Amino acid sequence: MKCSGIVTRVLCVVLFTAPVYALTSRTGDAVKVAFDEVVDDDVILLGQSINVEGKVMGDVYAFGQTVRISGDIGGSVFMVGANITIDARTVETVWAAGGSIEILSSIQRNAVLAGGKVSLRENARIGKDLGAYTGDLSVEGRVDGTLRGRVGKFTLSGTSGRVKIKAEQARLTSSAQILGDFILSSAKEPSIEEGALIAGEQRIEIPKAEDAEPIFAALAPMIAFLFVMIKIVIFIAKVIVGVLLIALFQRYVRRIMDTLIANTWKSLGWGFLGVIVIPVAIVILFAILIGYPLGVLGAYIYTILWYLSSIFVSLVIGEKVIQLFKKEGEVSLYVSFIVGILILFVVGFIPILNFLVRIFTLLFGFGAIVVGTWYLIKEMRDKQLI
Repeated sequence: MKCSGIVTRVLCVVLFTAPVYALTSRTGDAVKVAFDEVVDDDVILLGQSINVEGKVMGDVYAFGQTVRISGDIGGSVFMVGANITIDARTVETVWAAGGSIEILSSIQRNAVLAGGKVSLRENARIGKDLGAYTGDLSVEGRVDGTLRGRVGKFTLSGTSGRVKIKAEQARLTSSAQILGDFILSSAKEPSIEEGALIAGEQRIEIPKAEDAEPIFAALAPMIAFLFVMIKIVIFIAKVIVGVLLIALFQRYVRRIMDTLIANTWKSLGWGFLGVIVIPVAIVILFAILIGYPLGVLGAYIYTILWYLSSIFVSLVIGEKVIQLFKKEGEVSLYVSFIVGILILFVVGFIPILNFLVRIFTLLFGFGAIVVGTWYLIKEMRDKQLI
């Protein structure tokens, strides 16, 4: 609780002192959009407890311990929290990560959910596809499109257009209906009760060389929960660092972003060299007794560049995504960062793609910082500022 309180207070200071364009932000211990309130904009909500009962014309970005959305949302919802509940009257798309996620109402388009436990209740409906990455997935409602993901325990008692999922344990109750194919990757045979409907192809892919251990199967939900919570803590820390970086060094941030956009392949090349050459140089400095202090400094700088690389790549990704929908006007660095970091966060739950994205994020971001900083130092020397 104390940690989350500190996080909230730091974000309060940053957001109240930083200029945010075309965006409404609210922070505090208990943050609320009242039932009779209309927010004619996108909104960022940061707090211990978040409750959206009113109408938001744009997108909602919510970060808190307890998050509940029950109002009218004109755009999409991006959420991170320990306990998340979606009971919105209207909402287009939902991206959520948390310890427990519960969907009680309809989502017009897609939903991507990652958490310790995800529940789609009886009256819930996903208009298109559902992607779930969780320790325990229970679907009592309806998914019109494809239900896909990677879970520990999977229970379907509702309806889905198609199911393609990897699970430690899978169960279809007597009320389950799959209107298309049922493709399951699991070390165990699924439990399919009498009365369950599978209209399309039924294919069970059972790994030959491995059988899921009973202990691992029992601990899978807990492991998934801990994994997600660790990622959430790291994510929140990176959000704080990114927002502070923009608030304190906005021109420098803009310069690195422009470098990455204008010199994309040069950034990749220098990033590749930097990631390999700098550690070798640090090892050599450590080996030479007199170079030990420089080795410590080099290791410190290398770690900072490694950490910041994803922040700058997030900014560029977010800005490019927003520009697909917003053709005119300035794009806020804060909004770009939040959108970009959320995209990378969700991708982090997708196997293989996560690894590739991490590698390229490191190389592009690392190189952009090196090249952009070098250009900046060179300009300052030409102007005799240093």
